[in-house]
Amino acid sequence: MSETTVAPGQGTTGANAAARKDGIGAYSGVGAEPLARLSDIDEFRAGYAKLKSGEWDAGKWQGYRLRFGVYGQLQPNVHMVRIKIPGGVLPFAWARRVAEANRRWGGQNIHISTRQDLQGYFVKPDDVPDYLQFLAEAGITTREACGNTLRNMTSCGLSGVCPREHVDAGAVAQRLAVSWIRHPLAQHMPRKFKATVSGCETDCGSSHIHDLGLVATHKDGKPGFKVYAGGGTGGIPISAVPVADFVEEDDLPAVVEALVRVHQRYSNRRNRNKARIKFVAKRFGPEKFRKLFEDAFAETRTMPQRPWQKLDWREGDANAPEPVSPGGVIDAHDGGQAVVVHQELGLFTSDELDALADLAEQAGAREFRTTRDQNLVIVGLEKTKVAEVVARVRAMGFSVEDEVGSVPNVVSCPGTSTCAIGITNSQSFGGTIQESVRAYAPKPNLTVKISGCQNGCGLHHVADFGFRGMGKKIAGRNAPHYQIYIGGDERENGHIGLTGPVVPARLAQETLDLLLAGYETGRKRDESVRDWALRLGKDGLTALVKPVAAKVKGDDEGLFFDYGEDWEFTPPAGRTAECAAGIEDDDLQKDMADDALINVDRALSAGDYAAFSRFARDGFRYAAQRLRIRAGMPGSEDDADGVVISTLRTAHAGDEDVLGGLDRLIAARAAFEGADGKKADADAAALREALAYWIDTADDFISRPVAVPEFQMGALDDSGGGVADMIKNAPSGGS
Repeated sequence: MSETTVAPGQGTTGANAAARKDGIGAYSGVGAEPLARLSDIDEFRAGYAKLKSGEWDAGKWQGYRLRFGVYGQLQPNVHMVRIKIPGGVLPFAWARRVAEANRRWGGQNIHISTRQDLQGYFVKPDDVPDYLQFLAEAGITTREACGNTLRNMTSCGLSGVCPREHVDAGAVAQRLAVSWIRHPLAQHMPRKFKATVSGCETDCGSSHIHDLGLVATHKDGKPGFKVYAGGGTGGIPISAVPVADFVEEDDLPAVVEALVRVHQRYSNRRNRNKARIKFVAKRFGPEKFRKLFEDAFAETRTMPQRPWQKLDWREGDANAPEPVSPGGVIDAHDGGQAVVVHQELGLFTSDELDALADLAEQAGAREFRTTRDQNLVIVGLEKTKVAEVVARVRAMGFSVEDEVGSVPNVVSCPGTSTCAIGITNSQSFGGTIQESVRAYAPKPNLTVKISGCQNGCGLHHVADFGFRGMGKKIAGRNAPHYQIYIGGDERENGHIGLTGPVVPARLAQETLDLLLAGYETGRKRDESVRDWALRLGKDGLTALVKPVAAKVKGDDEGLFFDYGEDWEFTPPAGRTAECAAGIEDDDLQKDMADDALINVDRALSAGDYAAFSRFARDGFRYAAQRLRIRAGMPGSEDDADGVVISTLRTAHAGDEDVLGGLDRLIAARAAFEGADGKKADADAAALREALAYWIDTADDFISRPVAVPEFQMGALDDSGGGVADMIKNAPSGGS
């Protein structure tokens, strides 16, 4: 994508003036927001300059860079850069560009994440701006790939190919990505927000473990989506709530907006450990949570949205084989075929990615798709070319499944290989168990997923056998361990893995082998791993791993070392996950004021004066709160408007700009409301302009340098009545 004009109202910096002139522009058919924009890089460079000059501290910088996809690493003075691949749709040109960026500035590997992103590592801070610009020039973005934002929109791994699909879920994810990127409402949410799209009811996108899950379907002959919300894994796994039985495709941007607004309004901003939208669902219960969504959706869908490009729908073949992971050669619904390329744990070098792009393009393929199980799919091949492609892929050292189970389905997050909050080396353990998983005949499509900590980036809750890294003591000494989960299923709502035993990391493979043997000999005919584990119960599972428990002794030095590590384990020193990083209150209020102005224009366009009035008040309050925070008088969000106005007049009594903007807004609001209740268009327009002026006034005030009184040495002179004199003349005795 090339650089385009900023869509009004969508930038968090640099675009605010445009937003206040025409906040409705982004919703009036002007065009979708570009995925990549060179002005993003200008913003990033400006922020980095403020860090280096000392104007910003590390905390301010952390939240800022995360919104640009730049993450800290366990290793000092280097960054991981997360590259957003909406829907996993990866053009060959993008793959080559990422490979070259990694070759110039990164480390050895490019990693496919469980959210279909590409991640580069070991990028030096001074190289990050050039890295990001190099990507953006080719239409690739890292924007909002990290932080408390609306993250990458994921989809089925075989989207665009699978015969069962009603619609290309990857295309849906792409459209939603450009509908919401840079939106001020989604920059400073209480916590991150993850969404996925499934192309049919098979739900390969795993809707039930997401903040938002969309499942394509048909109802009464019409195409549309089921909507699930409030799911998530992490430390407290919760399955999603069905919040809408059917919505049409044109309403999808409003669906996203409704849930983001519920998230902003009700999620916990004080405790980041309880700030995901799943805790709103838990607090209110399924029925009330659904009602919160329905009310928000009813309002948002009446107002203009970003333009929506129509999707191509098909009936879908429900009798086609259900996809298994990782898959091998896939018969596509268009008569062609796709090839799933498997590389252990999704780690590719730059040269490997280049070579695969060359091979696929030469064979006439359309593009790559990244998958949530860390594979790469070559899409759009003619059947006559497939045998040669498979042979050449294997000759390069990659695997292509020729029968179910011939390629091990082991997924892992980076763990302590790079992650600053990792507890165990999950990638090393994942490499260790490859053969155990590949050779397991009783369940050829066995899934094993590994996370290096409780955050669950390896999706350990939704595997046949999941492993979560944790620290635990043996004879008073810290040692790396894994909590095991059994019988999870990423396609079945409610099928979170059952909690199993905790074992030292060095005994995890032996424990897995015992569990696999127990399932092989103890299952009933066609019994799933989940049903087998439910029947055995906690006591039965514990009995299976007794041989491992007997080996846990404090004098076994090997237990205090992790897989792939040659130093004794020490737990992370109380680090907070960077994705849970806090925000500056002013940044939040600023973006929410801009969002309110956008909604003022949307409500006017829809002729909804009640909503217009409410959004105008919101805009006033958010901008006013910036001024109250700067004055050190933040008050409470429950303060009445009169209290807010009184505080502003007191705190900024000598500032003609602030008081003038405030008086203009008050007068315009009074004229709009009117004694007779009439709401003339002219009065509404005047209030809208007064609000824009008020928001600009707050922005201008905040941008002024903070005045610090000059320090006077005389204040410490004993003879001058300063601090020392006060101490000297203070009464003796206690207070």
